[in-house]
Amino acid sequence: MTDLSGLDHLDESAPPSKSALRRPWVWILAIVLLASGGWYFLFGAGGGGQEDETPRRSATVGYRTLGDVVTASGTLKPSRLVEVGAQVSGQLQKLHAKVGDTVARGDLIAEIDATIQRSIVEANRAALRATEAQLAVQRSALGLAEAEAARQKRLKADRATTEVEYERAQDALARARGAMVQLESQIASQKARLTSDEAALGYSSIYAPADGTVLQVLAAEGQTLTATYMTPVILHLADLSTLTVEAKVAEANVGKLEPGMGVHFTTLGSRGRRWHGTLAQILPRAEVEGSVVTYTALFDVDNADGALRADMTAQVFFELSAPREVLAVPLEMLTDFGERDPETGTPARVRVQYGDGTVEVREIAIGETSHTYAEVLSGLAGGDRVVAPD
Repeated sequence: MTDLSGLDHLDESAPPSKSALRRPWVWILAIVLLASGGWYFLFGAGGGGQEDETPRRSATVGYRTLGDVVTASGTLKPSRLVEVGAQVSGQLQKLHAKVGDTVARGDLIAEIDATIQRSIVEANRAALRATEAQLAVQRSALGLAEAEAARQKRLKADRATTEVEYERAQDALARARGAMVQLESQIASQKARLTSDEAALGYSSIYAPADGTVLQVLAAEGQTLTATYMTPVILHLADLSTLTVEAKVAEANVGKLEPGMGVHFTTLGSRGRRWHGTLAQILPRAEVEGSVVTYTALFDVDNADGALRADMTAQVFFELSAPREVLAVPLEMLTDFGERDPETGTPARVRVQYGDGTVEVREIAIGETSHTYAEVLSGLAGGDRVVAPD
């Protein structure tokens, strides 16, 4: 059991010491505390002041360029991307290009150690020279065989030789002619092999197949490249003077698009700049992610000034109708949308603020809309001030 008897003396306050009241710093501390409390109640706690009210968002009705559009997100891709690879095996001795370099068609961009390939070419050239020398010897032997065969033929006509000698001369001639054909075929084969080996030797020096910019380097100096079963890729080369925009269009909107229609887009950080193009094609196959179905729309854009970069994100606007200069109001200011009438437009309500601060709820009619603005058909005039709904 807890002892609570000591609690009976908690309310008994000891009288203040007279010596404490005579100390001046006690009175100074008391005055400071009282002054601070009064300041808090007058100013810190809002005493005597008015409650601050957050102003409502507002906008001024004015003219803007507006058109019926379909929006989509897209990605910028190089219009032409080349994978530059090695056609022969060997050690990568030297890379003459790095990421970001601009190269022209025919520029040397990489070298592969060609020691083995050069030796093969030299050996084949030596073998070809030896065979050509044999051909020269055999050509002389053929001449002798032809002369002997002709002599034996004359002697046979004059009955001055035996049948054995005649047949032996004919056999030697046939053998000489066969040896000539064999050597000529061997030389043709060696020349073809030498041409192939010389081409392979040339592949040890890799040249840019087209003008472009190096986007990615996939090999390093000193790396051994094996081109036996597949071509090892050294770098990616892209033409960035023209980019292709790949826009993902929602299934519900793809039916509104058709090749040849106008399109424009912006990018993050473009500071309002627009790039324009013409829709080239819509790929027939859809891309499905979960329950979302999209189609890829493609169009090219000129990038001569280099302001655009590969893999940038684009906000794309397909122009269903030509842009027009119309009186427009922000969509966020409108409420209570009604059914659209083909002749008078779509009814809506907006809060109009007058110069004296009073606000009136007004019925208006709107036409085409963008993702942020609506065309005003009636009910508002340029310069009217509208405020956001409660």
